[in-house]
Amino acid sequence: MSKQIIRLTSRFFAFALCVAAIFCLHSVGYSADPAPSQSILASKGLCENPKGMMRAKFLAEIADAEKEWIANYEAIETKEDVEAYQKARREAFKNALGPMWERTPLNAKVTGQGVKEKYRYENIVFESIPGVYVTGTLFLPLEELFKGPYPAMTVVCGHSSNGKAYELYQSVGVLAAVNGLAGFVVDPIDQGERHQYLKEDEKPVYETVAAHNLVQAGSILVGRNTATFEVWDIMRAIDYLQSRPDIVADKIGVCGTSGGGTQTAYIMSLDDRVALAAPSCYICSFFNNLTKKLGPQDGEQNIFGQLAFGMDHADYLFLRAPIPTLMCCATKDFFNCDDGWRSYRYAARIFSRLHYSNRISIVEKDAEHAYSEEARVATIRWALLWFTGRNEEIVEHDQPLLTEEEMRSLKDVKSVMSLPGAKSSRDLNIELAQSLKPERQKKWDGITAEAAAKLVRDRAIVRAETPEAKVVAEEGDDVVFETDSNVYLTTRVNFKSDEKFDEMTIRISDVGRTSEPTNAAFAAENCGKIAAVELRGYGDTQAVGSSYYIHAHFGTDGLDNCLAYVLGKTYVGMRVDDLLAVANYYREKTGAKIKLEAEGYAGTVALVAATASPDAFESVKLIGELPTWEAQLAKPYGPIPLTNTIHGVLNDFDVDDLIGYLKKLGKIVE
Repeated sequence: MSKQIIRLTSRFFAFALCVAAIFCLHSVGYSADPAPSQSILASKGLCENPKGMMRAKFLAEIADAEKEWIANYEAIETKEDVEAYQKARREAFKNALGPMWERTPLNAKVTGQGVKEKYRYENIVFESIPGVYVTGTLFLPLEELFKGPYPAMTVVCGHSSNGKAYELYQSVGVLAAVNGLAGFVVDPIDQGERHQYLKEDEKPVYETVAAHNLVQAGSILVGRNTATFEVWDIMRAIDYLQSRPDIVADKIGVCGTSGGGTQTAYIMSLDDRVALAAPSCYICSFFNNLTKKLGPQDGEQNIFGQLAFGMDHADYLFLRAPIPTLMCCATKDFFNCDDGWRSYRYAARIFSRLHYSNRISIVEKDAEHAYSEEARVATIRWALLWFTGRNEEIVEHDQPLLTEEEMRSLKDVKSVMSLPGAKSSRDLNIELAQSLKPERQKKWDGITAEAAAKLVRDRAIVRAETPEAKVVAEEGDDVVFETDSNVYLTTRVNFKSDEKFDEMTIRISDVGRTSEPTNAAFAAENCGKIAAVELRGYGDTQAVGSSYYIHAHFGTDGLDNCLAYVLGKTYVGMRVDDLLAVANYYREKTGAKIKLEAEGYAGTVALVAATASPDAFESVKLIGELPTWEAQLAKPYGPIPLTNTIHGVLNDFDVDDLIGYLKKLGKIVE
């Protein structure tokens, strides 16, 4: 791997809660599947690799989503069909990103400037939100060579630690300027001068991907995404460009590679002011290599429910067709090039149906993941063609790039977080959580059982009809239930299958059916009848993915959770379905009243289940600590186990709301 590629994909994790140094490139993918478990699931031939059970389940559902996507796509025939398709998905996309902000004064400042042989530059700081400082460098043509005002390209950075100063990114700005365009290269959060997780010396603790994933975990709780912040910053960067008299306000494009390609794909889909776009080294498809082999990537590259509402990568290319769109890809990219071509073909057919087939094109470089010179040149040439009518060959001249010091917009501090009144993405999420709390608490003041059940079912995505639990295997003290297609729950019991009794306890644990408290419960005298249910993704079926999603922060199953997330599912909701199914089975089989005991984060499942189905359990007992989501959000590094999150949950309830409600019903056992 060349030094250039290593620099481009320098996505290194720092310390996992100061335990170990974790260094991880962007193209991590899944860990090698562990050796098949010797659990009853494997020995009975139900599931060869229990730890891969949920991944296999999600991939099957993604395959179904692909069929539905193709059917919906092929139904697009007329211009009106295209417009209706675009509108529906854009609205769903906006809703998934969650609440943004009002357009407040940018308070933009030029903090430095300079002139090189064939271009000039200005260092810029503006506020996208009060207290949220965005740093960028605007490259401009020399006035004696090109008269303004100028069309402009917004250059969005991929995951480089030094952000806009990275040579391949500023090269695009320089190339634009020497050819008569403006190029505004902007730092995303957690990169360049916008690192947010800092040590006392202002050096980052976490940066780029690792930091974005931390932002993502907290954003999920309030119904946002890391992408929400990135999209808003780019929108405000366009606001800034439009405020300048030397920029042509209706000729603003966007481009970027890798993570910058992601942001380009998003902003070109959502912002009507983007007149041209060139995403590089990102567009592929959720329906093949990305989910099957590579594994879901950064938090911002996974939008909640996007496969449920029918949005794949191809949609980014044509949600605002027919704006001129150039797709750049690399033959050996981990964002699979063949999948990219497939998405391109789908998009090209839409452009053709609109009679604008000339407004979409593709460039492929026989290289690995990077912002190749060919892609950079093709991007600026594309912009010149559509913005100025110049269809001419251009090359990257040997122009001097700026040093990191020349690129700096901040002169006295290293990070925007050291500026007065600075706010981080986490601060903004905390502010939103706090603003939601009074209304949320009002919802639970005197709420009816029916309304409470609907509220938690809708938010946690619990099925309206509880599935049936079927016994598919028994061995010793273990009983295996199937509650969903190819989803198996191993349940440890201390009674015979044909027994009848008046009372029993169902135990659930985030560790599994053999946790220490559960073992102690089974060993206790007069313990009564116990069924320790291993819900999906716990115990034998807990996935152990790569540390790309740092295990200490997010749990070992962060990658699997991303698959559920893009499918519009929550592990909490699926586990509630499992729990209620098994509870129904034992209630009907034994006639017993059921007490529920839950350890650790399984307490979330217990609280939601008891609220969603108030007659299912006589009582609920929580064992061990179960922090509120708001408390988890307040900690800079969590932990926030991803499978315990629910998208937008703090709009409707927190852990303490459910505990308070169930206490009023007399269900909670202290």
